[in-house]
Amino acid sequence: MQQNQPKIELYRKRTFTQKLTDTFGFLRENWKPLTKYFIYIMLPLSIVTAFFANHFFNGYFSIIGAFESAGTFNDDQLIKFVLSTLAASVVGLLAYLVLIGLVYAMVRLYHLREDRLKNLSWAELKPHLWHCIKRSLWMTLAGLLILLIIIGAFVLVCWGLFSIDKILGLLGVVFLYVLALVVILPMTLATPAYLLEDDLGVFGAYLKGFRLGFATWGGVFAVTFVVGIITGVVQSFTMLPWYVLSMVKMFVTIANKQEGGFFNTSLFDFIQYLTCILSCLGYFVSAVITIIGITIQYGHACDKIDGVGVARNIEKFDEFDNL
Repeated sequence: MQQNQPKIELYRKRTFTQKLTDTFGFLRENWKPLTKYFIYIMLPLSIVTAFFANHFFNGYFSIIGAFESAGTFNDDQLIKFVLSTLAASVVGLLAYLVLIGLVYAMVRLYHLREDRLKNLSWAELKPHLWHCIKRSLWMTLAGLLILLIIIGAFVLVCWGLFSIDKILGLLGVVFLYVLALVVILPMTLATPAYLLEDDLGVFGAYLKGFRLGFATWGGVFAVTFVVGIITGVVQSFTMLPWYVLSMVKMFVTIANKQEGGFFNTSLFDFIQYLTCILSCLGYFVSAVITIIGITIQYGHACDKIDGVGVARNIEKFDEFDNL
């Protein structure tokens, strides 16, 4: 039973193997409540996301087909494509924010409840879910602002270097790309910092995430790289049917075959849409694994750099003074 398994403590130092073990240990221990609420919440969102994503790619293929056949495309096609791009981006982002809120709500409850996530009810989950969704929204807005500042600085520096010398500019671009990777990767720890620690402000969370992430940069890179390989395999299997059907649709569209038979029927479009839903679900499942892996890395960094785990153990030890 769930209670007989040792609780996976977040704030403790781990080896790389222990990070992976605890990541998949958390998923294995809590797969039932995770699956239950994932299906309840993310399946409807995947259905909506797939609709806009499928519409976006069909519009993209339509523009390619028109350009290949006539050398141009009309304004209506362009407007529809731009609108579908914006809609797919916004809906996909909102769905991902809900997923972040769901995962971190369950991580919080795992450590707060005596029974962890066993027999977790919607009434218990709901307030934590909304709390995490709101904080994930603020985190995303702040992250976009920081990203715009980084991109702006990147463009200005590159423009200045190219104005001096083209070779110097190219070397500068390569250097800045490496620097951006070094700077941005540690900031992935800002999300667990902000969603698990209510006393942190959003920019304070980014500063803490960067500080801890930079100090444990190798660990952050190793976890994201290995988990990325695993999740890439998951996404490949779930995305393959939709990708194959989309490629077939693209070739039929580019060839401008109005009599494409089955490939131009509503049934084919519906099957393509269903495979797009599967693709979205696969992406969200892989995102769950990534989020848990980053959270485990955050707990390791907190204990290694700030000694949070030691401090919490001392607080627990002090409770025995009342006995």
